[in-house]
Amino acid sequence: MRKDNVNVQSSEEVSYGSLLKSKELLQNREKINLRQIRDVIDVVIQRLGRANLNILEIGFDDGRHLSQLCDIYKDAEFIGLEVRKKTVENMVAQGYDCRLVETELFGDYFESGETFDIIYGFGVLHHMSDPYKSLESLIGILKPDGVITFIREHHRYDLMGHLYATIKRNWAYEKNSLKMKRKRFKELLGKYTKEYFVRYDNNPLIMCFRRLNSFCCMLKLQRFPLINGMTIFARIKSDGKE
Repeated sequence: MRKDNVNVQSSEEVSYGSLLKSKELLQNREKINLRQIRDVIDVVIQRLGRANLNILEIGFDDGRHLSQLCDIYKDAEFIGLEVRKKTVENMVAQGYDCRLVETELFGDYFESGETFDIIYGFGVLHHMSDPYKSLESLIGILKPDGVITFIREHHRYDLMGHLYATIKRNWAYEKNSLKMKRKRFKELLGKYTKEYFVRYDNNPLIMCFRRLNSFCCMLKLQRFPLINGMTIFARIKSDGKE
């Protein structure tokens, strides 16, 4: 796994803010993301019959999702991983279990044997040198009957901004957003479970407008990867095998 990829991402000068200037639109997008991961957590709690889950967020960014979820699910134990030192230090100072990571193979990082009921992230996999190997390493640290999901991959709502950043700052890892293939993810997940899906979702900007979103669904525009995001979900029943 390329170390220079981690080094570029960990730069404190890097900004992942979108080109959207409307605070209301940004807030609506975050509500959509939070609702999606809450739906996953609620289902796992109901299925397992317990609320004391071990949950891992990959690439927690500024910690907005992690902090809100910690407030909602007080019996669960959350851990967040990030490559930016200042971001990690800020969250740790607030009392959250957040850790600095310098690898994209997470099984190596959790050599102590920590495992999780739920692993999730938002727009993270395409930052990896090899998103398929990274995803497979995460499957290896799931508990039996654990769930892994990545929401809003591709950053499609800000494609031009990230292409510009790729050209100007040589962010080679951003090009992975054009290499993320649903077929390859399905082949990978299919080795471990039959309970999975990999789907394209309507652009999160469009989803902020109900009528426009309904219109796009009616025309089946969510099937076009270049204008939408990708959501990945899998339930691994036992020890990474069917």
